[in-house]
Amino acid sequence: MKPLYTRLAAIGIRKNGKAYIPYILTAAVMIAVFYITSYLTYCSFLNGKAGGRTMIILLNVGVVVLGIFALIFLFYTNSVLIKRRKREFGLYNILGLGKLQIAQVLVWETLLTYALSMLSGLGLGILFSKLAEMLATKMLNEDQNLDFYIEWRSVIMALIWFAIVFALILLNSLRQMFFSRPIQLLHSESSGEKPPKTNIPFAVIGVILLGIAYTMAIAIKDLSVAIPAFFAAVILVIIATYLLFITGSVALCRILRKNKKYYYKTNHFVSVSQMAYRMRRNGAGLASICILSTMVLVTVSSTTTLLAGMSDYVDALYPRDIRFTVNSGDHKVFEEYRAAIDNALRDMGCVPKNEKTVRRVNLTPRMLSEGMETGLSADTFSTGHFYIASEDAEVAKMGFELGARDIIIAENNTDYFKDFKTLKFGDWAEFNVIYLENFSAEDERSSAIITDGSEVAVLDFFVRDADVLEEINQYINDRFSSSQIITAYYFDIDGNTSEKYEVWENIQRKGYMGDVMERYPGTSFGTASKAEFTGEVFGLYGGLFFLGIMLGSVFILSAALIMYYKQISEGYEDAARFSILRKVGMSKREIRSVVNSQVLTVFFLPLVAAGVHMTFAFPILSRLLRMFGFSNTLMFALVTLGSYAAFAVIYILVYKATSKSYQKIVSG
Repeated sequence: MKPLYTRLAAIGIRKNGKAYIPYILTAAVMIAVFYITSYLTYCSFLNGKAGGRTMIILLNVGVVVLGIFALIFLFYTNSVLIKRRKREFGLYNILGLGKLQIAQVLVWETLLTYALSMLSGLGLGILFSKLAEMLATKMLNEDQNLDFYIEWRSVIMALIWFAIVFALILLNSLRQMFFSRPIQLLHSESSGEKPPKTNIPFAVIGVILLGIAYTMAIAIKDLSVAIPAFFAAVILVIIATYLLFITGSVALCRILRKNKKYYYKTNHFVSVSQMAYRMRRNGAGLASICILSTMVLVTVSSTTTLLAGMSDYVDALYPRDIRFTVNSGDHKVFEEYRAAIDNALRDMGCVPKNEKTVRRVNLTPRMLSEGMETGLSADTFSTGHFYIASEDAEVAKMGFELGARDIIIAENNTDYFKDFKTLKFGDWAEFNVIYLENFSAEDERSSAIITDGSEVAVLDFFVRDADVLEEINQYINDRFSSSQIITAYYFDIDGNTSEKYEVWENIQRKGYMGDVMERYPGTSFGTASKAEFTGEVFGLYGGLFFLGIMLGSVFILSAALIMYYKQISEGYEDAARFSILRKVGMSKREIRSVVNSQVLTVFFLPLVAAGVHMTFAFPILSRLLRMFGFSNTLMFALVTLGSYAAFAVIYILVYKATSKSYQKIVSG
């Protein structure tokens, strides 16, 4: 008997190819993306590179997200597919097969679907895994490795996880079959739905939830709560979208019916009448498309923006290639440290360029609020550091001649100190304030801070010379016992990113710097490399971009599959009705007009709604991007518009392809 069940399963898949082939292809693509993402987490080249570990962490998160999404989506699409098969199973039951025998057919169908999906999915994943690795390598600015191999750990992970997914799908199918009578199975396709009543309370709840979510996205400016607020808003938008599409589509049909000029036309009359009785399911499908479309826009636009603005972010924080700092009031320590750096560069044949030395006093938020009478609380600022520096070339170029009790306060992005006339250091001294706005420093003196939890700002303080700086340092030491003058030395070197990173690492070798550090054990020495930071940023932004492309592709495919299943399932339901209409004289051209009217009435609502969601999400997304160091709102807006336009083109192409399938079915 087993060959019979296997043959029935194979025939069932072949006879229902229009439903099964897209389902298997979608599962295969999800398996391929799952394998590729997992494959990259095991790439050895990522572990040894700056930024590689960050990318691995993000990719591991992506594996989990993709696995969960695959479970939810394949579960959903199979429930649509199995509805098409219920009539067939009911016929088997009436012809003498018991439910246990039908269950065996379902088991074999699931095994065949799993096998086909895994073979094609793993094949695609293995085929394109090297391309993905080369893309990741390119993002990290590393040399390409052309060795090809299969990551068996990822293969085993994919086999196990998707076996669990298909097993759960099988259990759900068996549940539906065992709890249905044969007559219910036979008439499952033609049962349809009664036109639902307009549920005003649900519509009101949907509007309220959507209003709350939009308000949160626009009003919340505190970056410390932006992330939880964003996810809370996402949940509210999803719930509100389903409520409004289900209830709103019913209301739309009622409004169209009342509009006699619109309703009493051949194409509109038939299309609106057909839509009315299936609005609950229709609205849920449209809401799913809308949510997936919004997810595509959010992931693709934000990750593309981060990658595009990455170089500007790195250059803003690291205008020079290498930085060395000494935290000591004794300038002799810095001179010895600088001599060791020069020796190291000389031995490696490197010539420093664009050199710059800055002396500064380090202030914590508590020192800024308590040591200087600013009237600002330490809680106003994030735990960062602020620097008072002696006047340097940048300020001198502006033509300021500072006195011993003059201080320049330069701010970027905010105007906290705009109205300050004087700045008092306790009972010690009072300084006259010279205020500069929109100031951009040429070195890394300043730290990014958060004022009022809403805006990212940069503060710079300048005094006349090193003598004044020493006085301020003494005052800070007397009051807080924790401040010392920091001397920073910046310079550029020739070479590519990898060569600069290697030079920086070589300078730090114990043979060069160890003697100085051993002579001054209580002194803090620091260093930073633009090349290292670039690698970390590439790892973070590159990982986010890679995940954005992967998830965006899966979301687009999922939305397309929902559109396709929506069209063919409704096409088979409507085929008998259109057959009657053809018999009473409706031509194929008129049928095409009816189909276009029906599809255009509701099919593009998800695209429009996704655009509205993205518009209201834009403010909070802009703030979240600031947490990653990106503040070019105009670029983000342009990328978002470009992403929406590109997605709209894809959406239209999918619409045309799926509507043709519907037209072929209802046209006989």
